Parts: sequence; C-alpha cells; structure tokens
Amino acid sequence: MLETTSKLFQKLRDRESGRALLRREQEAPTCAQVLRELLERAGFSASDWMAAADVSKSYGYQILRGDRMPGRDILLRTALALRLPLEETQRLLAVGGCGALYPKVRRDAAVIFALNQNMALLEAEELLASLPERSLYAGEG
Repeated sequence: MLETTSKLFQKLRDRESGRALLRREQEAPTCAQVLRELLERAGFSASDWMAAADVSKSYGYQILRGDRMPGRDILLRTALALRLPLEETQRLLAVGGCGALYPKVRRDAAVIFALNQNMALLEAEELLASLPERSLYAGEG
C-alpha cells in the first residue's frame, strides 16, 4: 500500500514512472473526501459527527465542503468519536496535513492507547487529564 521513500526516489528518477507517480499524487483524496467516506462507512450523518466530535456546525460544514482544513485535535476527536483503528487515524491525520501519532510523545502515546482500547472520546479525555496531558480541546479559542 504505502511505498518506501527509497522506492519513491527510484520512481522519480525515471521519466515515465515519475510522471505516473506525480499524476497519482494529484489524484490523492482530500481530507474532506476521506472524512465523508469515513462518516458514511461508520453510518454517521454530518450532524452526528459534529455532535460526537464536538465540532461547531458552521466549521464542520466548511470542513466537509473542503473550504477549511481541520486541526489535528479535531481529527483526533473525530477518530475517537468514530472509533477508528490506529491505521485509519494515521491516514486521516496524513490527508489532513497533520503529524502522525508518534508513540515517543507521551500525549500521542495516550491517544494511541485510547484508540487501541476502543475508548470513547470522553474516556480518552479522562485519560489525558489523569496523566496530566493537554486536552483534545486545548487548541481551540
């Protein structure tokens, strides 16, 4: 599925495979597309998602239309609300242009643990508070 960096460098050296790779990268799904796909697969409506991940309606619809890019914490709240596995969460973070969860970062390790334990958003928040680590709501004004 994912290619190694060395294989990508190798493909970019060749004229035809390089062009094919660049065309394929242009066709990569957007964050909004991936999010809509995940919501559909989980059986969530847009309003269900906004309520479950605690996203305001106006901002949520802007995200779903592709007008705005969600922040990392909103994507993490989404992953917990949808009970996504770690691999899907990492994919969502990647298409959202956010850093992947990294187990050497204590807060990220706690979120990874919460995802692996299939915790609900509020359970994950309680875990973060008990450590103490920054809330998934801390980045919002």
